[in-house]
Amino acid sequence: MNKMATIELSDVKKIYGKGTAQVTALKGIDFQANKGEVVLIMGPSGAGKSTFLTIAGSLQKPSSGSVKVDGEEITKLSAKATSNLRLNKLGFILQAYNLVPYLTVEDQFTLVDKVKKQGNLSRSDLHQLLEQLGISNLVKKYPNELSGGQQQRVAIARALYADPAIILADEPTASLDSSNVNEVGQLFAEMAKKRDKAVILVTHDPRLEKYADHIYEMMDGMLTKKR
Repeated sequence: MNKMATIELSDVKKIYGKGTAQVTALKGIDFQANKGEVVLIMGPSGAGKSTFLTIAGSLQKPSSGSVKVDGEEITKLSAKATSNLRLNKLGFILQAYNLVPYLTVEDQFTLVDKVKKQGNLSRSDLHQLLEQLGISNLVKKYPNELSGGQQQRVAIARALYADPAIILADEPTASLDSSNVNEVGQLFAEMAKKRDKAVILVTHDPRLEKYADHIYEMMDGMLTKKR
């Protein structure tokens, strides 16, 4: 038996709707990711990738099956325990950037400090992260003054700032050109290796494959391990 996976899904099914309108989005998914690994979930849109991500991140519950984080079953947790888990262990990078429009880049991080009082990156680590993502010169700007690619990189930095054990990203390179994809890919690999995180990227961007330790393919609600 290998060491306990940081995050593990066993026979996870998700069904939406009832009767003839019923749709099975996930058909018995088995998946695990360990700290120190970058894992890609590849596949076309509509294959169930986003459903997978929201269940792995405890944003919604599966219809059946088990989801464990650090060996703890999270499908049975109370709402309070679930939001604690998301605050302390999970970092989300969602497609909609989710930046607060009336806060400068700098203040997006101050907001994290208010919500999560401890365990965030040090100032010097944050500075290094912003440098690495090429956004340290944007700290005084508001989201609407940034390009899509810049907003994307701020959103990545904000998720990493909270120093989560597990990073879940939905198409994190969707609006990035190739040089930025490489920066971000290297950053995710470094986060996994040097900071011992489990990094799970839902993507259909083959440019990220070279940074991945494992690749799964999602088709029609089924997941197959490719590497």
